[in-house]
This record gives sequence, C-alpha cells and structure tokens, in this order.
Amino acid sequence: TGRIRAIVDENAVQHRTAGPSIPFELLGLESVPEAGEKIVVVKNDRQARDIISYRKEQARLMKEASTQRASFDDLFAAVKSEMAEVPVIIKGDVSGSVDVMADSLLKLGTSDVQVKIVHKGIGAITESDVMLASASNAIMIGFNVRPETKAKRLAADHKIDIRFYRVIYDAIDDVKAAMAGELSPDQVEKVTGEAEVRQVISVPKIGAIAGSYVTEGYVTRGSKVRVLRDNVLIYDGALASLRRFKDDVKEVKAGYECGIGVEKFNDVKEGDTFEFYVIEEVAATL
Repeated sequence: TGRIRAIVDENAVQHRTAGPSIPFELLGLESVPEAGEKIVVVKNDRQARDIISYRKEQARLMKEASTQRASFDDLFAAVKSEMAEVPVIIKGDVSGSVDVMADSLLKLGTSDVQVKIVHKGIGAITESDVMLASASNAIMIGFNVRPETKAKRLAADHKIDIRFYRVIYDAIDDVKAAMAGELSPDQVEKVTGEAEVRQVISVPKIGAIAGSYVTEGYVTRGSKVRVLRDNVLIYDGALASLRRFKDDVKEVKAGYECGIGVEKFNDVKEGDTFEFYVIEEVAATL
C-alpha cells in the first residue's frame, strides 16, 4: 500500500494524473512491486489495508489446503461413500466450446457420482483460476488455452493438476475415467478349479479332511469353496487348510491329489465336488 506522492513521466516532469497507455514513474508505495503486478486505486488507506489483510488470510488458508491437491491419479484411488463429486474448472478459447464441454461433462453424472462445474470461463488460465482450483480441489481443464506465467508457477507450487486439450472428447474420456475412479470397485467372481472328494478322514481337534483329486484348474490356499452334492449346493465358505501329504501348500493343480479342510464345515462325504473360486476387484465403469 501507499499514498501517491508523485507521478513522473519519462522527461522527469511531474503530473497530477496519468491516463491509459501513459508510461510513468510512481512514488509513494511502501515497497517495490514485482514486474507484471497490478496497481489498484481505492478510496482510503483503511480500505487498502482491509483488502491486503483479506488477501493474506486467503493465501494462508490456501497454503494450509495445499497439502492435498486433486489429480487424475488421486481420483482413481479415491473411494467415497454416497454421492461422489468430481469438481472441475474449465477455461477455453471461445464460449461455445466451454459450454459444450461443461454440458457434456454434466451429462456423465450417475446416481453414484457426478461432475461439479466449479467455474468456467474464457481466456488464459490465470492465478485466480489456480487459486480457485486449490481451494476446491478441482481438476483444471484448458481447452485451446495455456496458463499465464505466474499461474503456471503457482500451479506447480500447489501441485494443481492442469490438463490441456484440443479435442472435447479427449477431455470427456479422461473425466469419465476419473469419475469411475470415485466409485467402489466392482467385485467379480472367478472360478479357478474343481476337485472330487475320494476319501474323508476325521482328525481330532481339526475336523473332517477331504482327500481330494483336483479334476480341473487349480486350488489355492486363499480360495473360496462351494461344496456340491449331486450337483446341489450344500455349503459355501472358505478353505481352512490345503495340504499335500503332510506339507501345507499354497497351490495344487489339476491331476494332483491333496487334503482339503473346509472352514466351519465337517459334513463332507465321498463323491462330493468342490468348486473353487476367488473374488477379484475390477475398476468400476460408468
């Protein structure tokens, strides 16, 4: 801040005012501003200091918030409950492109996740845009525009993820993938193998151990198992043990015999069939 004491032109002549496109030297500021900064005239010292106090507080809050910034990689890893939102800021070269992109992104929303347009505008990406992205943890999209020098530096300091596009559909695909990353992974069942029970051995303090022959695929120690009797499901649970001879093993493939214990189930009989499966998590898609 400061009170203007003199306005001097290139010929060292003082003036009371300076209009547009007039170069001049300005005396009276409390400190030297950096090149490119704006000088704003206000009514009095109090108003100037109030504005500076507010800006300093905003800068402090953004510095605290900058420890966790949004990025596309982070959004893939995020899993949130109820309705999830992907905040987005869009800057473009023309209003038509920006509006089309915003409308297209909003239409991607589902009952589980949706896009929230924090801001959209025309022109280069500015420091204000970066500050808004920092405060809202938003993804910033630049369509046929680039950031100003100071905005680029600020984005790097605060780890703001800015993506640049020339084709709207590329931006839509990336945001759609980020939205899918907000959803809980889908759980998919994969059957890995089958085994036939050929002998049942009762072991004290352990229970029934099924001497089995793996007929298809393979069985691993972490597998889930269904017990089928005459092709009717009678139990669905987990393996308690998997052994070959007296050794615990991690896997047994088709064509080999093994001893199998089923967790919390001892009513296994000769002729029963074991169906082994695992549950895999697959990234959700929209």
